[in-house]
Amino acid sequence: MIDFIGDIHGHCDELRALLKKLGYEETAGAFRYSGGGRKVVFLGDYIDRGGQVRETVNLVRAMRNAGSAIALMGNHEFNALCFWQRNGSGGGHFINGIPGGYLREHSFNKVAIHARTVESYRGRQQEFREVLDFFKTLPFYLETDLFRAQHACFDGELLKTLQAEGVGCFADGNFDELIARACDEHNEYGDSLFAPLDCFLKGPEMPLPEGMTFRDGEGVMRKKVRLRWWIDPAQATLQDIALQPGVEFKALDLPQQVRQRRFYGEGERPVFFGHYWLTGTPTLIRSNVCCLDYSVAGYRGDGHLAAYRFDGEQVLDESKFVFVESTSV
Repeated sequence: MIDFIGDIHGHCDELRALLKKLGYEETAGAFRYSGGGRKVVFLGDYIDRGGQVRETVNLVRAMRNAGSAIALMGNHEFNALCFWQRNGSGGGHFINGIPGGYLREHSFNKVAIHARTVESYRGRQQEFREVLDFFKTLPFYLETDLFRAQHACFDGELLKTLQAEGVGCFADGNFDELIARACDEHNEYGDSLFAPLDCFLKGPEMPLPEGMTFRDGEGVMRKKVRLRWWIDPAQATLQDIALQPGVEFKALDLPQQVRQRRFYGEGERPVFFGHYWLTGTPTLIRSNVCCLDYSVAGYRGDGHLAAYRFDGEQVLDESKFVFVESTSV
């Protein structure tokens, strides 16, 4: 069946160790499961933060090319495409609401995030352009009768928007047009794809009450907080629904629009994702909700690269986590 693997962020040594622990062997240039009875679904975020970005991307690409893995898009791959895409390039919409000349601003913080990826491809500009083309082919989600998988959040109604447009990745049409539509937060042109892609790749957030902020693990001041999209917000408080490991929030009332938002029900098929920088020993959120980002690239150096061995069960089993400890930062 399937081994789901969470965010790697340039930690190729840990990825190799995890694949070997899962029973994959490197043959003919790619890791494969003996007998071909299993394959990997990578949940995105292969680049940035770690010092082995190029090695990680090469390993993931080789497995995909060999048919031993499916690689989904993460928000960091999406951000990289936006970072290097000029606003209005190739006849795509010019998004007036985005400052600067690119679809992702070139601020100090944004440049810093991409620094280790750029360093990994120093002197290999053509190869990096090919990597960006590879990112364009990464699916935004994977859905079967047995499970759902995406980098951040699943939302069935927003999925309908992508399906109606026939868009499952950026290779499903003119890239310049699709990436611009994905960045059109305020729907300037009436054909925005921002909402579904922001949900699937980054997950829902809510603005914090006036005057409330926190600093994330990289020291960036934040005025929004990620939400636990699998709990019913109708009777929840900010403390219940805010998802920011290491930050405690008060039990404040939620805005009405948050109380009314959709959530992932207990009766739905298992869903697998990364993105959320969880800490400690990998554990299930709920019997059908499995996050596999356990901060292998965390600044504390005590994270894990985690996998879940899925065999079609509709009630997930905590004993099926497999993980290795972070060995580098």
